[in-house]
Amino acid sequence: MIGAMRRLTDGTPHARLTLAVDVVALAGFILIGVRSHSDAAAVSIFLRNFVPLTGSWLVVAWLVGTYRPPTPTALIATLLIAIPIGVLLRALWVRSWSAGEVLTFALVALLFATMLIGLGRAISAVLGARLFDRRAS
Repeated sequence: MIGAMRRLTDGTPHARLTLAVDVVALAGFILIGVRSHSDAAAVSIFLRNFVPLTGSWLVVAWLVGTYRPPTPTALIATLLIAIPIGVLLRALWVRSWSAGEVLTFALVALLFATMLIGLGRAISAVLGARLFDRRAS
């Protein structure tokens, strides 16, 4: 008999908010990159980056337990695993990158996604404290 599938979050409002903010941060990273490097076909370029990066993020986050509850250790593990996998998936999708370009994009993605997700985590901590701590009191 197959058991129940484990959830992506622990179900708390804080975990759901953190997940949403992390996905928005990834989208923000991709949007900044698309605007910086391309003028044509922005939607297709956005999707070509968003789908593999966010898909790998969600799968790794589910496996690692990043949002059950959100912890810094799980976040670091997710960043270090999901971003390189997402870049490799993106490179396989497009098939026009050299190994050097894949490595460069992986390092840039890791750096800038970490910065934006870190900023998002700070914002979600403040928002979460204001929204969810008021309800508890």
